[in-house]
Amino acid sequence: MRVQVGSVRLFFDVDGPKLVAAGPWMRERPTVVLLHPGPGFDHGVFKEGVGPWLASGTQVLYLDQRGAGRSDSGPPDELRLERWADDVRELCDALGIERPYVLGLGFGAQVALEYATRHPEHPGALILLAPTARIVPERSVAVWERLGGPEAGGAARRFFAERTEMAFVEFIRLCFPLLTTHMEPADLMVRANWRPEVLMSWIHGEGAALDLRPKLGAVHAPTLVLAGEDDAWSPLESVREVVDALPPGTRFHSYANARHSMLTDAPHGYDDLRRFLDDVQVGAA
Repeated sequence: MRVQVGSVRLFFDVDGPKLVAAGPWMRERPTVVLLHPGPGFDHGVFKEGVGPWLASGTQVLYLDQRGAGRSDSGPPDELRLERWADDVRELCDALGIERPYVLGLGFGAQVALEYATRHPEHPGALILLAPTARIVPERSVAVWERLGGPEAGGAARRFFAERTEMAFVEFIRLCFPLLTTHMEPADLMVRANWRPEVLMSWIHGEGAALDLRPKLGAVHAPTLVLAGEDDAWSPLESVREVVDALPPGTRFHSYANARHSMLTDAPHGYDDLRRFLDDVQVGAA
């Protein structure tokens, strides 16, 4: 399905009803908007694991963000964080979604944070998986080197330093498989409707200078942060920067031996997610 948002049509998919029968009444369930990593990746990363799990108790909306998957790219100068963040608000307005729970992974968590600072009264809750406020290459390189040795560390260093096809190919070959301990990276790559040029353009453009820390105090929504302690894309030190900059009351859990796919690597993280969702729904009642 596609909906017009600004200058583009965005692709989305939905799992689960908004209204369910509850005796003589109809009960409304919250809608969770999922923001994929990237940029340039697609929503397929959520179609196993957290998406189906969430659909047992909420309505789940999978989104291909602008310039990703089955969505339009639009003008190149609109492939920036503010526009991706405003797309979330405008998508919800177009579909009549109020007070969404917004879940982002990696880059998707950065989009969620920008959205929540630009539209602080709009989200009902934020779930941030492996969020960072800025890219600090040396932190990521150190983790990749620890997990994959000098060859992986060198590939990561070139990925952040060089905007070349060879640097990207070597990064995918040597570093991408180290982002998970349980998922099959080859299946994920083949299944994805990916636009690598969007990732490389952003990493070496806006992403290189990005720093969200000064604005994170503006977030009003209840927020949960989950992180893997062996995540090279979002090193634990960088995740803690986000938690420290968010308002008091932010919930934070990290998981030993877990990487960027922390809920797959550490399934007990679902217990923390369930408690957060239960508390948010009780608070909204």
